[in-house]
Amino acid sequence: MPSQHFTEPPPRYNEASLIKTLEENGIGRPSTYAPTITTIQTRHYVAKNDQKRFVPTETGLTVNDLLTEHFPEVVDINFTATMEEQFDKVAEGKEKWVPMIKSFYGPFHKNLENKMEKVEKQNTDEKTDEVCEKCGKPMIIKMGRFGKFMACSGFPDCKNTKKVDKEPPKSIGMTCPKCGKHEIVIKHTKRKRIFYGCPGYPECDYASWKDPTKPEEGGEE
Repeated sequence: MPSQHFTEPPPRYNEASLIKTLEENGIGRPSTYAPTITTIQTRHYVAKNDQKRFVPTETGLTVNDLLTEHFPEVVDINFTATMEEQFDKVAEGKEKWVPMIKSFYGPFHKNLENKMEKVEKQNTDEKTDEVCEKCGKPMIIKMGRFGKFMACSGFPDCKNTKKVDKEPPKSIGMTCPKCGKHEIVIKHTKRKRIFYGCPGYPECDYASWKDPTKPEEGGEE
């Protein structure tokens, strides 16, 4: 019986490798690297796994998909590097900053106004089995500025909120072999039995009772 093999995904960025990649692509400057790393974490675009590597959160994936679809020129590496070069020329007195900014901001602002009207707000609410102790309606998990919190679905009639006490599932440092979008996490059944699954459920239903990082044991069930 042939053994099952899994393709080894490229390692996730840690702080050092991310800074190295930014340097290689001419993005940012030494003074902006630390604030950039801080920002992507405080805004919950990424989280660190057990190997201290960055893993995109649901919010990060949503923001990335939206920007890539509607503002591809802004998130393009070449665009960012070119802007950095133009800023350097302005600092050196080789280029006027007003025409440079105007050439970018004019088209960008027009596209932004257009997208504000057409792009639908992304719903990141998560359903739960818990009910509100104040009104009896289902509680949902919402994403706020400082992370996830639980709120009553009866808002604004009921403003009950609470912290999400449950720790987020731990990543095993492997990209889902089925959808390729999320990190496989350790989950538990109601009877506390461990299994491995994709956090993108129900869009992706990958699940395994065995550790998929171990070829001799892995497999989808």
